[in-house]
Amino acid sequence: MIISTYVNDLEFLYSKLIKHPLFVIKKNELDRFNKIYNNIIHKQNNYSDFIDSMTLLTGFFNDGHTNIELPYTNSDKCLNIPCHWDENRLILSQDYNGIESGSEIISINNTAIDEIISLMTERIPHENIYLVKSRMINYPYKNYHVFSEFNLSSLFGSKDIFNICFCINGNPTIKSCALEKYNGFLDFNENNFVYYELVGDYIVLHLDSCICDEVYKSTLNKVADICNEIKAKSLILDLSKNMGGSSAVIDEFIKHIDIDEFRRYEMIDYSHGTPQHITKRGDVVKNNKASKLFALDIYCRVSHDTFSSARTFAVTLKDNGIAKIIGSPTGGKPNSFGMPKKFKTPNNEINFRVSQCLFLRPNKTEDGEIALFPID
Repeated sequence: MIISTYVNDLEFLYSKLIKHPLFVIKKNELDRFNKIYNNIIHKQNNYSDFIDSMTLLTGFFNDGHTNIELPYTNSDKCLNIPCHWDENRLILSQDYNGIESGSEIISINNTAIDEIISLMTERIPHENIYLVKSRMINYPYKNYHVFSEFNLSSLFGSKDIFNICFCINGNPTIKSCALEKYNGFLDFNENNFVYYELVGDYIVLHLDSCICDEVYKSTLNKVADICNEIKAKSLILDLSKNMGGSSAVIDEFIKHIDIDEFRRYEMIDYSHGTPQHITKRGDVVKNNKASKLFALDIYCRVSHDTFSSARTFAVTLKDNGIAKIIGSPTGGKPNSFGMPKKFKTPNNEINFRVSQCLFLRPNKTEDGEIALFPID
């Protein structure tokens, strides 16, 4: 009986996935997808097989918006290790288990971090390797977080303690780290999502979520005031912690730039089975300039965590010559699928998303880029 619920849920997932825009754009891909589906549909022996099958099917599209999401609960366990990437080096962000912040994480159970990245590419739907690296340490779902019991058990077998090798001042040190209840350190936080700081003669505007509300709009006005008051040489828009939200933030920001017109992303809606253009990248949009404008030199800081609407924001600024890009490559591919519709399987109630639209950057001469890269 349990097995049949897995099959039924996979059939429901399949019915939604075959409406993905990829199969309209590249019809031959549906045959390949069907072969994978038919090969796995009746091989569901347990919950683990079922989740692996859902992961395989959603990962087919190389689309970060088409994925399953298993949120942490209070009873789920993990290693609560806060960390960040320094290129391909995984760095401890805070003191942990007697190990000082800034130490490098070398391996887990004798498996090197670069090999673990490779293994996680099979578990995380992605558009590029940067999105894999982002989601394995910063995405608050146990099927992505590399240090969750869910993933550690899949990678290394079921156990309570894992040996983590840290490099401290050039010296490798192995620590036995026990699973503990998830403490919420990865949870999305939309409080204080926008703020600014003065650093010498430039101003940094931090936008950690794409929310176009009155707080965002008033902050833009305040920053523009300060830019003029202190005669700031430049403004840095920091999108390095921004995983997306509403694209309405883009036009609102550009209002404060001294340009007469700009080009948006092309958005093609496939939700009805045929392409319907919502916007076209060849269209020129008149800029409804605000009375208060920013400093002339604009920079946009991005990272592996910059995804979805935040990626769209950064690419729009770059392609229109508004900002120079700094930081590290984005997790979001400049041209990608998006505007996902949310679903839940009827029996096991697994949340998943399926993209409805295709987004094409304003500058089509750079359509082949796998990420938005910073300037040299």
